[in-house]
Amino acid sequence: MFPSISKRSSLINVKNVSSIRLFSNCRSLLNESTNSSSPSSSKDLKNNKITDEAKDSHLNFLRNYYSDELLESIKLAESFVNPKHFAEKKLPRTEFSPPYLDDFSKRDQFWDNLNVEDPAKIDFRYQLQQAKVDVPPGSIIEEASSTRQNSVIAKGLSLLTGLNAQYIERLNAKPLVMKRVSNQTAKGKIPTNYALVVVGDKNGMVGIGEGKDRVEMSRAVSKAHWNAVKNLRFIPRHEDRTIVGTIDHRFHGSKIFLRSAPPGFGLRVNHYIFEICQLIGIKDLSAKIYKSRNPMNVCKGFIESLSNQQSLEELSLNRGKKIVDIRKTYYSAEPK
Repeated sequence: MFPSISKRSSLINVKNVSSIRLFSNCRSLLNESTNSSSPSSSKDLKNNKITDEAKDSHLNFLRNYYSDELLESIKLAESFVNPKHFAEKKLPRTEFSPPYLDDFSKRDQFWDNLNVEDPAKIDFRYQLQQAKVDVPPGSIIEEASSTRQNSVIAKGLSLLTGLNAQYIERLNAKPLVMKRVSNQTAKGKIPTNYALVVVGDKNGMVGIGEGKDRVEMSRAVSKAHWNAVKNLRFIPRHEDRTIVGTIDHRFHGSKIFLRSAPPGFGLRVNHYIFEICQLIGIKDLSAKIYKSRNPMNVCKGFIESLSNQQSLEELSLNRGKKIVDIRKTYYSAEPK
């Protein structure tokens, strides 16, 4: 911008000519041209020549983004702007202000949707609330990022596993192990985030998965969740509350001993097994862990032992016996 004729030459030397409001003094230039038909000296001729070149370059720059009608309106708008307003302008040092000053091409989510009826009565001790934004016809409001991400993951897993996407979204997930591990190599230690997640529908379906990531733990948990849904399997339950019989299973260094329990017994088990039983839907169980209590081995060994247990029908076929409900046969009582 050119506040006076003496300062024109200094402002023209600015490298970024497009950032200068070149038409802010077009009225003064027009007045000068009408008052004096010819410049008084060669210096004024040189300054006017440089000013015209800068205006032409500025116009060529604006033509890349605006039409001819908008260019005329920009020239008129800049002619009414005081150059000192932008030369002496400073950023306000207050936290109650938008992150921009006069760039109306940007939109702030908070300040542009602020609901303020009387600015004089604002109490800054409390958080300001956003106003409801009217949705233009034909536009769609995007869902929250977490919900949108879960739906995308569910659709991908439904194509991979054949399960319903809504069923996958309703699955309950529990990250049981989250830790930071390191791999010793010739170049040094390589740290990695490790996560073990168990998913279930509390009705017999359960899956366990592991995930690793070198950057964030959340990404390792999402990978483990993905693998857990892929590894879903059905666990048979007796009366939809406990296991069929006694199980003695060994998984690597851990020995897992499980016993069925009567109704109302509860879950008297290891804390990792307790969380898995909640996701499966097992309500009564007694369990004991011998030797190694490594959490990864406990979780994997428990699900493996439940998957390998025999149902009542398989036991009856192996023994050549017939299944009879004693409560109904001898006591004429229906099982609860």
